[in-house]
Amino acid sequence: MDKSRKKDDVLRIIHRLLSCLVDRRRMGQVCRSWRAAVAPQQHPPQRPLPWILVPSVGGPTFSCALGGCATHDFLVPDDALSARYFGAYGDGWLFLAFGQIKGHALLNLRTNQHFDLPDVVGLEMLAHRYRVHIVMLAVTLSSPPEHEDCVAAAISSLWPLDPRIHAFWRMERDVAVMATSVDGVVGPILEDVIHHNGAFYFLTREEDLHVFAVSEFHEYDDGELKIPPMDIRLFRNGQRYYGENVVARYLVESGGHLLMVVRFVNIRDWPPTTWAFRVFEMMELPQEATNNEVTFKYAWNELASLDGRMLFLARGCSRSYEVVDYPGLEFNDGVYFLDEGRLQLGDRTSITDRAYPCRDNGKWMAAADAVPRVDNFLPEQSPSNYSSPVWLLP
Repeated sequence: MDKSRKKDDVLRIIHRLLSCLVDRRRMGQVCRSWRAAVAPQQHPPQRPLPWILVPSVGGPTFSCALGGCATHDFLVPDDALSARYFGAYGDGWLFLAFGQIKGHALLNLRTNQHFDLPDVVGLEMLAHRYRVHIVMLAVTLSSPPEHEDCVAAAISSLWPLDPRIHAFWRMERDVAVMATSVDGVVGPILEDVIHHNGAFYFLTREEDLHVFAVSEFHEYDDGELKIPPMDIRLFRNGQRYYGENVVARYLVESGGHLLMVVRFVNIRDWPPTTWAFRVFEMMELPQEATNNEVTFKYAWNELASLDGRMLFLARGCSRSYEVVDYPGLEFNDGVYFLDEGRLQLGDRTSITDRAYPCRDNGKWMAAADAVPRVDNFLPEQSPSNYSSPVWLLP
């Protein structure tokens, strides 16, 4: 083999090991010979992996969770430089609050397309209808926002009372509707929301699910959204005890199955750090189980391994990827997580005090033949006064 071919082979090996699309592109721009050598590999995978939108003093930058976490400049509109980012949707959409607790919007960082989202929810009380201010904590969509039949579902807080409610709306509507009745506003604490199999699933702290079928959403004559009945799915092994650990729960769709991922945070050290995860899969019981006169049709089955998955966690926008689809990343299965702030300070405190810790970002790896461990990335990240880190979904 001549030296030129050997050099090209080495360049292609290095290029294949670069998970960051920006770094791959830059490597191909070094010189003409390098560009020719790596040209066949420059095409990104059909489903690119998420980036991290990192709060910085001069506005957000972005980093690749698998690419050594070098940060790259990122252009956002001036009025979004100090916005609170609280979720993402595919194809470059980000959920943000321009005014921290108001000015909710959906912004596409590729096209600058913009949708205003509701800042209030309609509330019926004592035969009167009121508009109550809400603060959104997590949002998901039934379809891309440009679709006329798109329905949005959110975990929101009735500010300043702080109970979490289910909120729904169609795009371009300025008022949301809530599923929680007035008498039941202070109900189960909602942990996460996902669109899965044609329905919205809300996960409660008790590890049960509140399910709303999207096909059953309709509109009244005045255009207001009519919410379908809520299907409450009780789980036989829900409300499990995790000791003295502080935990957070997430919903992830993987291969058509619904997973619940439980995150463990050590708050005895400062700053608090994530140290472990447990992953469960929803299963329907072959026959109903009864315990203390309560009937259960579902259970959470704990998984022994990730089985080649990369799980990227965040409320309302968690994603699952198979490492086999990404040549060169075969050993990168694990759980990728970001510092949400709420685990240490609570939703309300984080937002009102504009205090967002940003250091608890990392990757947790579990293997049958090794001790699970957490690799922390962006450990030098200083606190932000406007947002926590969020995933950016290409």
